[in-house]
Amino acid sequence: MYKMIIVDDEPIIQMGLRSILNYNDYEIEIINVASTGEEAIEQIRMYSPDIVLMDINIPVMNGLEVMETIKKESVVSPVFIILSCHNEFEYAQRAIKLGAIDYLLKIELTSENLAEVLRKTILQIKKTKMHTDSEKNDLYMKHVSLVDNFFLKLLNNWFETPESIYEMMTDLDITVSGTYYTCVYLGIPSFTDTASPLPKTAAALTNLCNLITGLCKNYCPCYVAPWNFNSFAIVLYFNPEPEQDLYKDFILPCIQHIQKMILMYQNISLFAGIGTPVTSIDQVSASFNESKTAFRNCTASETLVVYGSLSPKTGHPFNIGIIRKELTAAFDNYDIVTLRKILEQIPELILNYIPDPEQAIAICSDIMHFSAISYKGSEHILDDIFTQQNFYYSLYKCRTTVQAAEWFQSFINDLCRKVEADFESKKNWLLPSIKKYIEEHYMEPITLTDVSACFNVSCGYISTIFKKNNGIGFTECVTQAKIRHAKQLLLKPNAKIYEVASQLGYSDPYYFSKVFKKYTGFSPKEYMTKGTT
Repeated sequence: MYKMIIVDDEPIIQMGLRSILNYNDYEIEIINVASTGEEAIEQIRMYSPDIVLMDINIPVMNGLEVMETIKKESVVSPVFIILSCHNEFEYAQRAIKLGAIDYLLKIELTSENLAEVLRKTILQIKKTKMHTDSEKNDLYMKHVSLVDNFFLKLLNNWFETPESIYEMMTDLDITVSGTYYTCVYLGIPSFTDTASPLPKTAAALTNLCNLITGLCKNYCPCYVAPWNFNSFAIVLYFNPEPEQDLYKDFILPCIQHIQKMILMYQNISLFAGIGTPVTSIDQVSASFNESKTAFRNCTASETLVVYGSLSPKTGHPFNIGIIRKELTAAFDNYDIVTLRKILEQIPELILNYIPDPEQAIAICSDIMHFSAISYKGSEHILDDIFTQQNFYYSLYKCRTTVQAAEWFQSFINDLCRKVEADFESKKNWLLPSIKKYIEEHYMEPITLTDVSACFNVSCGYISTIFKKNNGIGFTECVTQAKIRHAKQLLLKPNAKIYEVASQLGYSDPYYFSKVFKKYTGFSPKEYMTKGTT
């Protein structure tokens, strides 16, 4: 039912409006009646009606003032239908401009024209609700994407400092609170062909993630996400009592229960590698690396392996943190030569030092995903790579380290080619766009960091294209624009130097004068005198 409030100061009209229609036929319920504008606002705040049928000429606050007040507040505004007399036509027009769906003349009011307006009103409410629900869903999906992004960075040790982890958790309102954290790598190893494969559609993987999350929560809170097309990453966090054992009371029963239920209801045999519990969230990546190593030690008869039970000889996975800074800088600056040089170390590493094909695949996968999250052009560049399913899935079909190294070399070639093309494309439009931005915002403090955020490119890249293609650096370009406008402002009648400095974003008039003289050869006062003569 749609909730409606009637607002009119005349009792006889209130009664007439109540009885003119059978509102149930339109799924409308009259929840209250108000006699003044003040009462109307109170009732709208209290009951959040969908529709307000309101006379424009009511005591205390008129209908226009009611509408203006409600629209300024952070409440969901109802749809207003305005009742008016002939001599209040101008007010009714103003109400339409404020968002009223229609107005009705009291002397011409009939059940037919009221019904017609109500049908139109309900249609608008439905459309608005669909749009609002869509916006809410979009916001939710964006938040989910950001949360997944956070855990991807956490598991791969891509945060610079522990403080940056907690800062992002605060920004995204992520609560991962525990005295212990353990990572689990859950999936189907390459050696088995007997198990049913994991679903490959996003919706089916999401449903399976939700099922695993529900099963985990019987034991402890968790985060679950697909890691690649044949595995999941799980972060368990818990606060055990002193007498409880982490493995016996939490970790092992939880993972064994998941394996049993997924096999029973999905006919999928999942294998699990479990990392060592850690006491700080910034150590989670170490536990995750261990879980991947443990997973690679699963066998047909041993479907669950704990890292702590492995021989000390077992190799530890490659840590991308070794090349993180250099790789990020190469992406930020579109430095193709350095990018290729860094990445081409990986096939050599795989061929010379990684005997295990599963570990080689894991290294390739980690760097591929790191590239996707680090490169600011990846929204359209790397999507091309990921949507080439035959290429993407072929990584996980590699049976030897040689095959994995060859796959990664193909990835390097494709990535560098696309990044270079993106650089050339951006160069052609980015420089004019930034110069236009500077001209439009010359009255504000303009920093390289602000412009970098605005255009979603790195500070280093902006500096590079300015030096190579503009003849002067970014900072000098900003200063020249400000001085050019300063000349015009200083020659206006009654211009004051400190006011011009403030208008141009300089907090210190003395510093402004110093910069002005450097670029023009005159102090602002000399320039003003020279200009007037």
